[in-house]
Amino acid sequence: MPELPEVETIRRGLEKKIIGQVIEKVEVRCHRIILRPTPQELQIALARQTIRTVSRRGKFLILEVGDYCLLIHLGMTGQLTYWDQSLDDDAGFFIHPQTGLQMARHQHPVDKHTHVSFFFINGNALHYRDTRQFGKWRLYRPEELAAAPEFKRLGLEPFTPAYNWKAFQARFQGRSLRVKSLLLDQRFVAGVGNIYADEALFDAGIHPRRLSLSLTLEEKRRLFRAIPKVLRRGLKYGGTSFQNYINADGRSGSNQQRLRVYGREGKRCLRCKRAIERIIVSQRSSHFCPHCQPKRRSPRRWPGS
Repeated sequence: MPELPEVETIRRGLEKKIIGQVIEKVEVRCHRIILRPTPQELQIALARQTIRTVSRRGKFLILEVGDYCLLIHLGMTGQLTYWDQSLDDDAGFFIHPQTGLQMARHQHPVDKHTHVSFFFINGNALHYRDTRQFGKWRLYRPEELAAAPEFKRLGLEPFTPAYNWKAFQARFQGRSLRVKSLLLDQRFVAGVGNIYADEALFDAGIHPRRLSLSLTLEEKRRLFRAIPKVLRRGLKYGGTSFQNYINADGRSGSNQQRLRVYGREGKRCLRCKRAIERIIVSQRSSHFCPHCQPKRRSPRRWPGS
């Protein structure tokens, strides 16, 4: 978390607010966030630069800032929000004393978990907040970006021509692991994480512990269609918010209200009314319906969802 729909929602929000903004100064308060170059070098490089574009690849945000490309991975708890000087900070802003989680859902002031800030010459700002500090920032020259190791390891990008049936099939070759583990591997399809992997497997009627080499051609086709389907649904509803994810305006998504299996352990399956179960696959919680997603090969004809 956040996964592709959440990162894309943030990208779209930022695009409306920061394109054309000139950075007066950058403040880095947590040096471990910056992997390339040094925090001091990043602050100097981006000062007085103009933000030209905001794009995405997988779970990475890419800000084209002057002569540089800033690659941002939000990790588990990263929040990138716009601060508008004309608006009041959220009066209900609250930080849990034990977990450090942000409880407010709107504009907030700088606090101990706000690790990087862009201050614009117009008086507004962009704040990066990360309670667990797993997010990572890297600065590249544009000509270096394509060869960046983070990009070279990324798989098919949904919603692009690169995501096609022939390329999807080819990704299965030489792979023998649990299908849930395959979906979590960013070299397979970029941007899919734990939540949307569970949702896609349910939509396709595939048990998360099935071996990838055991899938039939029909099951692969169902999975091929299910992945962009659940990602689009997540994007439509502004992403999935449980504890940390908020968009560029500091607001929660609503896709958590529309999940079919993830986080619904013990609740009735929306398709067959049996109880949703939870197991561990690749050290990650996996939610599924044992009736709709049998361990054996599922029936040839599948009603869909």
